[in-house]
Order: sequence, then C-alpha cells, then structure tokens
Amino acid sequence: MFDKLAQLFSATKTPTESDEKKLSQLAATALLIELCRADNNVDEVEIAEVISIAQSTFGLSEQEAQVLLKEAEQKNNEATSLFEFTEIINSQFDKAAKYQLIKNIWQVAYADKKIDQHEDHLIRKVADLIYVGHGDFIRAKHEILAEQE
Repeated sequence: MFDKLAQLFSATKTPTESDEKKLSQLAATALLIELCRADNNVDEVEIAEVISIAQSTFGLSEQEAQVLLKEAEQKNNEATSLFEFTEIINSQFDKAAKYQLIKNIWQVAYADKKIDQHEDHLIRKVADLIYVGHGDFIRAKHEILAEQE
C-alpha cells in the first residue's frame, strides 16, 4: 500500500530544475547516440566524441558523461521516434542551445572524417524538428568541417 502511494506522489511531483536539466541532457545525448547509429556502424571514435561533448557542453566529469551515455543509449533503445527527444529539446533549449546541439551532432557525424548520407539526413530531420533553419543547419556543418581541417 505504501509503495502505491509513493508511486502516486512521485508521478504527480512537479519536476525540479535539476530534473529538467537532467532530462534535457539525456534527450540531447540520445540524439547524438541516434546519429552514431544512423549509418548502421557505431564507431568508437563517434562514441568518444559523444562523451567529450557531454563533458564540455554539460560540465560533466568523464565518469558522469559515461553514466549519461549509458542512460541515453537505454532511452534511445526504448524510443519509438525522435519526437520523444526533440519535444524535450524544444521545451528546454533556446535558439542558441538548439544551434549548438546541431553543431554538436555535426561534430559527432564528422568524428570519423566522413559524413554518411544517412547521417546528413538525420541531422536535417533533427534540425527541422527543433526549428533550426536551413541556413543555420548549413552554417553549423561548415563550421565543424572548417574546425576539423
């Protein structure tokens, strides 16, 4: 009986700022994981790039980034569409953060020094779903390519 009451209260609990921050980090990382899987070849260099991005973007330690990666992989496996993640991004990220996310996704895509057509398509789809315009989509791509040369 006590367990059922605890579940009821936790279900109606208002999310804290910390909960929302964690959820947005999880959603963004899940999108990065989805990119890693886009070309049906999860490359270790791409996974390492996801961890690096999680550390620099969210200010996490390597261990915290590893935990976030595992949670994001699990959520990604359970997801039925990108909407589950992009809905969170749209509610939690401002325009600049959305642009940075697209730039981060390009960075993961180019971690192996090539961009597969499936990766390009996925990034374009995510950009559309989070309302990042085509000009910013292209600008982010060119910035990452220029940084990597």
